[in-house]
Amino acid sequence: MSETKTAISRRKLLSGMAMAMAGAASAASFGYSAAAMPGNVTKSVYGHGPELTEDCCEQLAADLANGADPAKGAGLIGYDGGTVAGLLGTLIYTGGKNYADVQAALDAAQGRTVRFSPGTYDFTGGTPIVRSGTRLVAEGEVIILQPNPGASAGFAVEPGSRDIAIDGFDIRGPWYGTGVPDWVNGDQDAAIWNAQYAENIGIDIRGRWYQRGILGYSANQMQALTDVGERIVVENCRIEGFGQSGIIADNVTYFRAINNKIRRCGRDGIRLYGIVDGKCIGNTIQQLSPGFAGAKPNYNVYGIAVTRLHGSTSVPDPNLTIGRPSDNVDIAFNRVEGATTWKSLDTHGGRNIRFIGNVTKGSYIAIGIDEGGSNDTNGKAPPRNIVCIGNELLLEPSDPYRRAAITAFSPGGTHDLIGRNLIISDNYIQGYGYHPNDGAVSISFFENVTLSGNVFRDSLRSALTLRNMVKDFTFTGNVVDNVQVSDYNVAFGVLVASANVSGIIDGNSFRNRDQPFMTAGVSLPAPASGYGVKVGKDNTFYGAMNAKVNTAANEAGGSWFLTPVAYGHISLDGTGAILKAGKGISTVTRVGIGLVDIVLIESLSSADSVVPQITTRGGAALVYSIVSSAMNGIRLRIADTSDNPVDASFYITVLGY
Repeated sequence: MSETKTAISRRKLLSGMAMAMAGAASAASFGYSAAAMPGNVTKSVYGHGPELTEDCCEQLAADLANGADPAKGAGLIGYDGGTVAGLLGTLIYTGGKNYADVQAALDAAQGRTVRFSPGTYDFTGGTPIVRSGTRLVAEGEVIILQPNPGASAGFAVEPGSRDIAIDGFDIRGPWYGTGVPDWVNGDQDAAIWNAQYAENIGIDIRGRWYQRGILGYSANQMQALTDVGERIVVENCRIEGFGQSGIIADNVTYFRAINNKIRRCGRDGIRLYGIVDGKCIGNTIQQLSPGFAGAKPNYNVYGIAVTRLHGSTSVPDPNLTIGRPSDNVDIAFNRVEGATTWKSLDTHGGRNIRFIGNVTKGSYIAIGIDEGGSNDTNGKAPPRNIVCIGNELLLEPSDPYRRAAITAFSPGGTHDLIGRNLIISDNYIQGYGYHPNDGAVSISFFENVTLSGNVFRDSLRSALTLRNMVKDFTFTGNVVDNVQVSDYNVAFGVLVASANVSGIIDGNSFRNRDQPFMTAGVSLPAPASGYGVKVGKDNTFYGAMNAKVNTAANEAGGSWFLTPVAYGHISLDGTGAILKAGKGISTVTRVGIGLVDIVLIESLSSADSVVPQITTRGGAALVYSIVSSAMNGIRLRIADTSDNPVDASFYITVLGY
């Protein structure tokens, strides 16, 4: 190759490179600085690689000048950290730290990654809108100030936007550092809420609520909507001091909220409307107050709520086509503290919602599982396929309000309203229960329910309460460790509070550790036709209880099992009675010829539930009868065939429940 040809080819090559990189210059007019280029762009330009041919350089120059093919142009220029194409897709914002300048830069940057340089950005002038295809990254400490009350946000995303990420910002609302003011005298004020707190949101990912409630779309307009947000991620952000919510995401398919820290907001930490394929993982949420709606003093706050937009009288939604139910959402490994007046975690009408490995402290209700509409106006959306596994749901005596760790309530027992498929397993539940009518876990209008492997510690009133209608539940392998006596002077391990309940209770441990009494380990009413609960033989009961199983005769199908509670070989003669071998028998006492009192170590649920079986020792034809029975023993009479009392040895097995 001649020197002349090589020189010409290199000029063409460098020209192509210049064309490929020309886009970087225009970014400066929107407050961006070009990313620093590496000192050594490619080895091949200045001959450190193989000898180049003229044809090679001609083709390479043409490829470098090709801006249409992402595999060519800037995509061909490499360095140790990637390609120039990657650098051109990343902009470092160094412009004015105000709303107008940032918004202009975001509009120009659509489809790119924008890295914000450290500093404090004041958005007094408005709410910046993030466009589709844009990723915002805070480089270092980037503080966003949104001092405006009312309908303002740190960042907002328009309905139907796609492929957006917001990463690493410190977003501060008008009540940063102080928290949203409590209601004066505890009386919530709708005028203050509407003027100052409502729509005041850290990151507002807008959808159906915004279109109906803020833009005022009619019923026909709402029914005609087809836009759905897709692939939106919020991570590593700190959000504090907003009147309504830290993060709202509405009508998005594939949403992620990961490792965010949210505190001192007025109602919600994170609220999800109509999210399909969502994950809220590793977030910390603290101090939500004063809340809005609900009954004083329990105004509604939500650490993380997975819900849908209910239909309204002006925009009904009978087919769930406007406000779709949230579906396939993981709420995992989050920590919620200080949602004292209502719920730490929640779903309204969710489907395939999984609460896994979360820690909640001090909330009125730790996990609420509720309907998302119960009529043709709102839309009928009972909760379906809900999982609560491995959570720690903690309430201390010093916490101001107490109800249930988990409430699972559907609106009715018909096919279109009943909740279905609920798993509550391997949770640690401490301190929950409610004086009037709830247990640490309360379930109503559900079918196919599994509760297993949970530890209930220091519950109030009951560990589990089943209300209204519950079909086909199992309560197995749980530990009920102490139930505090309520103001109504009752304490139950499991309270079946309705005749319309069917299921199985077996393999559990019920322990009264420090209360003066426990009303019953298990309490059952007389079942309605087609219902009833079976209490299995492998439950264990410890401590003072008025009854292990209260009204046990009401078990489904009657007491079809009898648990062996004692057996013994007893020698009886004129000198007395001797327990020669046995288990479960405290004492045996001869009280007369052919009369012996047998006292059990453990009392049964009633005198009528003691069922002894006696076998003669020695083959004599004798008649055995029970003179009297008590919860803890029997008096046995032995006679010959002429009904004469006789002393004789025998074997006894005592069955009961």
